[in-house]
Amino acid sequence: MLPRMVEGFAKVVKYALFLANCVILICGIAVFSVGVWTLADKSFMERLLGTDLYVSSASILIATGVIVTIISFLGCLGAIKEIKCMLLTFFIILFMIFIIVLVGGILGYVFRSEVEMRMEQEMIMTIPLYKNESAVTDAWDSVQNYFMCCGLAINSEPGYEIWKQNKKLADTKKVPASCCKKNAQLNFCESNPSDRNNGAYKDGCYEKMRDFVKAHALILGGIGIGISCVLIVGMMLSCALFLMIN
Repeated sequence: MLPRMVEGFAKVVKYALFLANCVILICGIAVFSVGVWTLADKSFMERLLGTDLYVSSASILIATGVIVTIISFLGCLGAIKEIKCMLLTFFIILFMIFIIVLVGGILGYVFRSEVEMRMEQEMIMTIPLYKNESAVTDAWDSVQNYFMCCGLAINSEPGYEIWKQNKKLADTKKVPASCCKKNAQLNFCESNPSDRNNGAYKDGCYEKMRDFVKAHALILGGIGIGISCVLIVGMMLSCALFLMIN
């Protein structure tokens, strides 16, 4: 009677592991997609962040997403065929991936606490480097175009006032062209950023970047920690099935 109960329970564990691997496969694809989306669509801000944790956590999730997707097939095959060495290999690799993904998720949360402390200081320091360093120039132009903002609002002044610190702008220009509103005439706007209709954006970029990055870092961290929980279930089931295989 007892062997039959064990055999029946083993079948339940086997199919549960197969189902868990299907979920892990979906999670792997989701993690990979979010990581690629983060790097491809939002990496233009990296030079102004003051830290590389944002991009690092996304890169970790991309790598682990690929590995998890591949390893899930190994787990499915080991469960269906009941191959002990394959299940053991699956467990070991899954455990290593669990550690890596958990670190990536934690990095996302750590970055949320660092972003306010370092981003504003880094943005202020890069203002004089505009037109001197191509990475800074491209980053500022991309940020100002994307968020429809201009410079940094300090001491309740309009954001465009900080561009006075940059000596590389021409004498007739007070702000970069990327500060100008969509319907503004560039030559007029660059020289007269305070004009209400044809001037530059008054909102600074720091607040918009901060809120945006913190929200996305929360998503990265949540996905990393969430898939870690799924991996724990996969490890437990693979270990149980390994012990039950006669």
